[in-house]
Amino acid sequence: MRTAERIVGELRRRGELWEPAAGLVALRGDAFALFARIERLVASSAADVAADCDGTCDAWSSPAALPLATLARASYFDAFPQWLTLASHLREDAETLERVARSADPAAQACEACAPAGAALPPAVCYHVYAALADRTLLGAAMVTLQGTCWRHEGDRLRPLARGWAFTMRESVCVGDDDTVERFRAAGIARGGALADVLSLEWRLEEATDPFFRPTAGGRALLQRLKGLKQELHLSVGDEAVAAASFNLHERFFGEAFDIRLPNGAAAASACVAFGVERWTLAFLAAHGTDPRRWPALPTHLTHEVVP
Repeated sequence: MRTAERIVGELRRRGELWEPAAGLVALRGDAFALFARIERLVASSAADVAADCDGTCDAWSSPAALPLATLARASYFDAFPQWLTLASHLREDAETLERVARSADPAAQACEACAPAGAALPPAVCYHVYAALADRTLLGAAMVTLQGTCWRHEGDRLRPLARGWAFTMRESVCVGDDDTVERFRAAGIARGGALADVLSLEWRLEEATDPFFRPTAGGRALLQRLKGLKQELHLSVGDEAVAAASFNLHERFFGEAFDIRLPNGAAAASACVAFGVERWTLAFLAAHGTDPRRWPALPTHLTHEVVP
């Protein structure tokens, strides 16, 4: 049985995976070539979600960080503060910089010389979309796809490829009326299953809840599960399963938080479809091994029709 630990061990021995710090992983060689091919398939799947809803996905680049004010507007700090990684810089006064430059341990000194943070490394790339659409009235549904490095620090739960501090996330986001948003998520679920089938991976769909911060969670998790607002696609990795994609309905939460309106003045609904590329890569290696000569042929695009 190819467990996650066995796959990571094989890649390390071959020099195709290294981890400069806990939760920070890089690939090269055949493993990176596989990652890049799966990354392209994930991107095409994400873009096709909009087409399945008779829409067009607008491709955006993803900023490397986002203002803390954006996360505050999204109520992130009372929902998931346990994950957050802040982005800072050294204080700019000459005395501080001199101490760092002349220190016998400049790395430690730099930690003491940080200015207050005003930004965070994004825990999810969809927040960029809500911030960009804020305080606007939409003429029609907005459908966006973007990819970026996301950061979620999960302490001693970090595991290479399976649970990174930093990882690659491709998201498709829809902001619009209830019907369009629900069809968008259904199309995302269908595309996720089709991608798993193309890669010859065992998968199942499960209702899930977010790990809301305990002191403020209240009934959020229960309400989310009762309404079926979050579903995850789980892929088999040895004797366990990893959540490699999630399909989320937000109702009007972000529409109200960011004042995104429909033509009738009502707050917009939203949904997002998210794929974690490292986990898809890990599941493929667990299913097919680390020898590229034994891998099944991979298409460049999911060409077959998928009907949600």
